[in-house]
Amino acid sequence: MVAIRARLQQARQQREQLQRWRQLPQFVRADARFVETADGRRFVNFASNDYLGLSDHPLVKRSFADAVVTYGSGGRASPLVTGLSQPHTNLQRCLAEYLNREQVLLFSSGFAANHGVLQTLAPHYNAILADKLVHASWLSGVRLQRFQHNDVDAYEQRLSQVSAQQQQNTSVLVLSESVFSMDGDQAPVQELLNATIPKGVQRDLWLDDAHGFGTQGEHGLSIGGTFSAEQVPLLTLTFGKAVGVAGAAVATSQEVADYLTNYCRELVYSTQFPAAQAAAIHTAVDLIVGDEGQRLRQRLAETIQSFQHLSKQRGLPVATSSTAIQHVIIGADADALWVADQLREAGIWCTAMRPPTVPEHTARLRITLTAAHQPSDVTHLVDRLAAAIDGLAARVELRS
Repeated sequence: MVAIRARLQQARQQREQLQRWRQLPQFVRADARFVETADGRRFVNFASNDYLGLSDHPLVKRSFADAVVTYGSGGRASPLVTGLSQPHTNLQRCLAEYLNREQVLLFSSGFAANHGVLQTLAPHYNAILADKLVHASWLSGVRLQRFQHNDVDAYEQRLSQVSAQQQQNTSVLVLSESVFSMDGDQAPVQELLNATIPKGVQRDLWLDDAHGFGTQGEHGLSIGGTFSAEQVPLLTLTFGKAVGVAGAAVATSQEVADYLTNYCRELVYSTQFPAAQAAAIHTAVDLIVGDEGQRLRQRLAETIQSFQHLSKQRGLPVATSSTAIQHVIIGADADALWVADQLREAGIWCTAMRPPTVPEHTARLRITLTAAHQPSDVTHLVDRLAAAIDGLAARVELRS
């Protein structure tokens, strides 16, 4: 890449100076509780999104393995070229039934789903409103009018501004998340639905349920089990978090699904994920809505409560969150990296999140809790985190 080498090197230097240059860690084994490196070191894993530990569930792995034997290991082509296999069709039907939606379309990832569907539908709306902290998959070149995070008043003001700019019959698409990936807080969905809609404005709400599906709501159905298709006509699910596999889906009406099948480039021109993957997802979803899913969610809730309680006892600056995503805002990038290094030395894998993933000056430790964690894991984390925060305070005092 001789033609752009100087520019690449300059971009790297800029990020290195800000301590934001990223490299991919390498593991020989990773699950919801532990990660292991090639040199034999094992860390308690507080960075995984495998919230229920289903990626290692024997039934999920058996479904994957059995379906590989029957259907092979690949997706082979776009579903419009080779068609949907029985496991794909079964998964779509099962999700549509559980979520009370007319149709579910499968995508290779949540990023592809959000990016592709927004690019396809955005031209049909007069305005796209978005919570300020929506996921990067929606930041795709489509013009978004942002409102302050979880601020319903600011949302209503945006609606009024859009209404004033348009003459009549204004169509608005609103983007938010059920559980926000970096803060672990939840969107005020009912309040968004109850917000005052100016005369002449028609609004559709699209929620990304990536971090809610499987862990929130009755039977783990989160938004789809709580709000109707009329209230939330577009719903993104991902299968790499609580489901424990990979891939994503968009649940919507038959009319919208048919349109996306013809016009969404990510769907039309992408190879579908393997049938074996669909079979494993289906098994995991059945577990989530059943008795075992309820037991796992209860265990996860107890782990979250324990972490919050112990953190408050130690005076740690942990944000209040009832979800699996917890965080401690450190501020400076270098300080967040130092705290993460201290935890790593204590056998804890917990990643420092830095801009542009999070807003400037809010570098943090993002801590994810799972049903696989044991009480001793949480106690160890809180003890070592308290020691690291104390050590950081001493370092900051020395600097000043």
